[in-house]
Amino acid sequence: MQSVASGFRAVLGRLPGGKERLVLPIAAGAVAVLLIVTGVTLLAGGKPGGQAAVSRSGADSGLAPRQDFIPPDELFLPGEPDFIPGVVLERERRTVWTTEDAASWWQDPLKNGEQAWRDRIEKTVDEIMESVP
Repeated sequence: MQSVASGFRAVLGRLPGGKERLVLPIAAGAVAVLLIVTGVTLLAGGKPGGQAAVSRSGADSGLAPRQDFIPPDELFLPGEPDFIPGVVLERERRTVWTTEDAASWWQDPLKNGEQAWRDRIEKTVDEIMESVP
């Protein structure tokens, strides 16, 4: 035991200054990883390759592996129903508009009185005139 301690001190003595503190956490981490690997191996079946041993023992006991499959009908979604109306990419331009055709687009400027329109026009003209140098 005495020789191990003197060997450990000799190794610590060769480390650059301030690195002695890192040896203990690194050693503790290595031991922790070793314990975790050992624990996982023991839980997996007690032998290296425990998973393979379990699958072989299952085959020996007469249990056949399950062969579940997904029916082909469930693999793909069915096509969407044709409920979307057709798209008109272009239409012929009208050469003549009737009164009924233009009625939805026309606003009578004098319906609410002409003063609102006059105020709006004067404001726009004033803005234009103020921006002229």
